[in-house]
Amino acid sequence: MKRIGYYNGKLGPIEEMTLPMQDRALFFGDGAYDFAFAYNRVMFRIEDHLDRFYNSLKLLEIDPPCEREELKNELQKCVDAAESAEGLAVYWQTSRGNCPRNHIFPPKGTPSTLLITVSPLKKLNYSVPLKLVTVEDTRFLHCNIKTLNLIPNCVAAQRAEEAGCQEAVFHRGEQLTECAHSSLVIIKDQKVIGPVLDNLILPSITRKHVWQLCEKLGIETESRYVSMQEVYDADEVLVLSTSKLMARASEIDRKPAGMKDPETAEKIRDAYFAWVKEETGFWMGD
Repeated sequence: MKRIGYYNGKLGPIEEMTLPMQDRALFFGDGAYDFAFAYNRVMFRIEDHLDRFYNSLKLLEIDPPCEREELKNELQKCVDAAESAEGLAVYWQTSRGNCPRNHIFPPKGTPSTLLITVSPLKKLNYSVPLKLVTVEDTRFLHCNIKTLNLIPNCVAAQRAEEAGCQEAVFHRGEQLTECAHSSLVIIKDQKVIGPVLDNLILPSITRKHVWQLCEKLGIETESRYVSMQEVYDADEVLVLSTSKLMARASEIDRKPAGMKDPETAEKIRDAYFAWVKEETGFWMGD
């Protein structure tokens, strides 16, 4: 399928789209983004993603490019323009605007920008568990904002690629934070445990959904500081993201990990698949 691009109201094939050279996203990574998926042209739980996106803009002191309903309509317009109605990755970002390069904010009234892309969603083989590698978390102290500043994440993802792994696990000393482009939680004694959602961790939409599903399923959850030793000793290590939903991991730093409580892990994942099917009509499992 063709990939759809959109910039400040102009929509077309992504290969034909251009951006102004003075967009502050290019100079400073001065913006925020979010990401959702769609099946049968229905974006799954888009309101949750919009909540996080507008909160990121607020924390960065960036004026939204448009009202919430208008943004949702523009996203849907791009989804509808895609040739395929199957799995679609829906990405959007806003920068502080187009203006001459200057570290201080542009003058009041400078309009923020809106960029959208729609591309095929990669399908994950859930029967093959992930391999992980650990990386010291050297990011700044505003990881709760879904900012465009992702250099440490890119470097960590490269380290994972070089190690033959699918994701990098961030930690600050002995404390687990998250992954390069995912959230990470564990299962221990049939309880789902995840790190405290403070300024060092992005509030994962998928993790929010897993907590909601666990409540319905009668599975206990806990948010607290999690040590790396607990991750190594966990019954299950779960990588959560919008593109993966919930994937099990079997290896960390070339050592066996998790894979001891498939019943609990698969119970949650099947409930997630059922939720996606209820809203979009598509079953994500095999």
